[in-house]
Amino acid sequence: MKSKKAHLMLALLIGLSPLSGLFAQSAHAQNDEAFRLKAPTLPAPRPFVLPKVKTIKLENGLEVKLLEDHRFPVVTACLGIRSGKVLDKDDSQGIAKLTATMLTEGTDKRTSKEIASEIDYIGGSLGASCDYDFTLISGSCLSNYTLRLMSLFHDVALHPSFPDQEMKLKKTNWLQELILQRAEPSYLLEERFRHVIFGANPYGRVSPKPEMIEKISKEDLRKFHSENYIPNNSLLLVVGDFDSAAMESTIKESFGKDWAKGDIKENALVETSPISAQKIYLVNRPGSVQSSIKLGNLGIKKTDPDYFKILVMNDVLGGSAHSRLFENIRESKGYTYGAYSSSAARVNPDVFSAQADVRTEVTAPSLQEFLYELDRIRNVKVSQEELDAAKSYLAGLFQLRLETQSGLAQALLDAGLYKMPDDYLENYTKNIMAVTVDDVRNVARKVISSGKFVITVVGDAKKIQPDLEMFAPVEVYSVDGKLSKSDSHI
Repeated sequence: MKSKKAHLMLALLIGLSPLSGLFAQSAHAQNDEAFRLKAPTLPAPRPFVLPKVKTIKLENGLEVKLLEDHRFPVVTACLGIRSGKVLDKDDSQGIAKLTATMLTEGTDKRTSKEIASEIDYIGGSLGASCDYDFTLISGSCLSNYTLRLMSLFHDVALHPSFPDQEMKLKKTNWLQELILQRAEPSYLLEERFRHVIFGANPYGRVSPKPEMIEKISKEDLRKFHSENYIPNNSLLLVVGDFDSAAMESTIKESFGKDWAKGDIKENALVETSPISAQKIYLVNRPGSVQSSIKLGNLGIKKTDPDYFKILVMNDVLGGSAHSRLFENIRESKGYTYGAYSSSAARVNPDVFSAQADVRTEVTAPSLQEFLYELDRIRNVKVSQEELDAAKSYLAGLFQLRLETQSGLAQALLDAGLYKMPDDYLENYTKNIMAVTVDDVRNVARKVISSGKFVITVVGDAKKIQPDLEMFAPVEVYSVDGKLSKSDSHI
């Protein structure tokens, strides 16, 4: 008590209010918190400098890219072959995919079990996949076992045996997957959407019919492999902790000696015609508690000169959780857990689309909001704040992906397969940051076909068809893809 009284008397003697200390502390605290009122200013993205890549062209036409990265004792190898599902014929779909997935199931020298055991021993991974345009084989290991990885990699890529028992199992599993897919709204949505946009174009195929899978033979796989897995249409990329001279010698002794050139098959796709009138394609799923919505149109190819502008436009619209569709349909309206858009780009034009899964009772209001946002980005300039946020996000995401060895390898492989310029990755961030407000509106008008969307919906037709008819004519399909009568409600 005496101490407090002494401090009070001292304050009065020097002319200070006894509360001034409290006010001073409060003002100081307010000043300390003032920074919270203004978002921090983001620095300009760091320029990306690509490490030196050694490029080699073997006599058989195989392009090889080697990039030493000694930060970690790991090696990543990727082989990209410019042959994919578009080469399947209409009546024999599934051959390209099954060929790829069977590569690691046995070779002339190794069984499936021996391949798996070898990969486990070297602390690595090995896999193969196939999309519309490319077949990809990728593997990794601890750098001490680099030679063993390359031996195995060479074996599965060039000498698969397609063993009968493993093939039978793969086909059985695939047929079961097809049955399960028919119960998934996402699959039904994608199947109808791509079929309407692409028609007979191979990009319109989502999966083969069961009878097509059943009739695929070992000879079909051997033929596809021999005709399409050719060095002069492929790119081999190795990134990691290795010596380039030694790796070059290893590759020449394996991939360069017993892999012969072949005739390159062009992806002669059926031309896709733009949609002339807007229509809704409703897949009836009775009893469904939600509706899956996807709308869009034919988009761009990877080499489109406006590719980077469209990337930025799409991020403002619906590319991430800070985008307009997400903020509107999820955050503001609460219709869904997430609403997004994308502009897929391949060797040939793919699709621009926007989609969400919503509660059944808000199907029509959700579609209304989609149409509103798609029109708004075409007709009203985005704010500078939105533009800057989108560009910073895309530039940061790009550089973050390149921090890992596998991410860098994938980026280099993509650039090589699409035959991008040598400085493509180094100029990526620069191209993103150069996009302007006017660019966004211009490319939105180019890639978003307002009033001529393909609108696909999967849900309970009895509950949602009447409201959907307010937007456009409705065609109703069963989950098996069969057209129902659309002139009367289900």
